[in-house]
Order: sequence, then structure tokens, then C-alpha cells
Amino acid sequence: MVEQGITRWLQRALKACVLLFFGTVALVFLLGLLLPDHFEVRRTLTIEASREELHPLITDLKRWREWTAWSDDDRELVHEYSDPSADVGAWHVWREGDAGAGRIELTASDIQKGVWYDMTFERDTEPTRGALRYLPADDGVMIEWSLRGELGGPMERALGPVFSWRIGADFDASLIKLAERARAAR
Repeated sequence: MVEQGITRWLQRALKACVLLFFGTVALVFLLGLLLPDHFEVRRTLTIEASREELHPLITDLKRWREWTAWSDDDRELVHEYSDPSADVGAWHVWREGDAGAGRIELTASDIQKGVWYDMTFERDTEPTRGALRYLPADDGVMIEWSLRGELGGPMERALGPVFSWRIGADFDASLIKLAERARAAR
């Protein structure tokens, strides 16, 4: 009798867990149908430096390791750079074992306006487009870092806000490091 009660209780608990799981998946899927099919991240920081001081740090992909938040990762990345590693057409490829690979290629570089790039990951069909624009500021240069990419199906769209939040945090940290690097070079 007791054994039957426990069995019945376990069946009900399992049924509730299965319903909760599939209900959550369905809710995330429906939410993804309502969200945009792209993400866009934009961060700015005014840096007390000239365009002439900042541009070499930004237009040379090898120098990104000096100031981007991703260079803090202690992962075992393999890096490959074009020669030269600066200005239009320059590229940087990174690989990490099972985690995949990515590539950045500079598509425009202007000391007065900024740097534009395309970034692709191993499974991407379309590049994610980014820019580090130089905007006027009273005390130095305002750097506006933006990134825009397409999101696939509903599940990926549901994760879009998480992508934006995480990338935005990396951009904020990177811009602060860029400002520190520019100050140290003075």
C-alpha cells in the first residue's frame, strides 16, 4: 500500500517536471517569435586622447589584444594575423579546440572617422558588422563601439537580449582599457 502511494507520487512528480520543462521550452519559443531577428549593441566612452593617438591602437588588429576584454580570457586560443595586420583588408583569425573559430576583417579605416569591420564565426552565414567610430568631444575623442548581427530562429532570438547584455559588458570593459592604454602611452 505504501509502495503504491510512493509510486503514484513519483509518477505525478515526473509528469509535473516533464510538463514544466516542455512548457518552459514552448514559452521561450513563443517569446522568440515576438523578438527582433537581429541584435544591436552600442557603447560610448570619451577618451582624453587625440585621434592620432587612438587610431593606431584600433586599426591594428594585433594591438586589440592590448585593450579588448577578450584578451583577458585565459583560454588557449590560437591567433593568426594578416601581414600587415592594420588597415583595410587586415584580418585576425582565432581558434580554440572544440569551441570553434572566428574571424575579423577590417572593411574601412579612416583616422578622422574610425574603423569598421566584419566578424564571422564558424557557423555564421552572414557577418556581424561592427564599428569603432570617432565622434567629436570637448575633451578628447568619443569612441562609439557598435555591433549588429542577425539572429536565427526563435530560440536564438529569445537569447538575443542575453547576447546584447554580455557583448555590451565586454565593450564597456574594453573601452575603459583602451582609455587606460592611451593614457599610458602619453
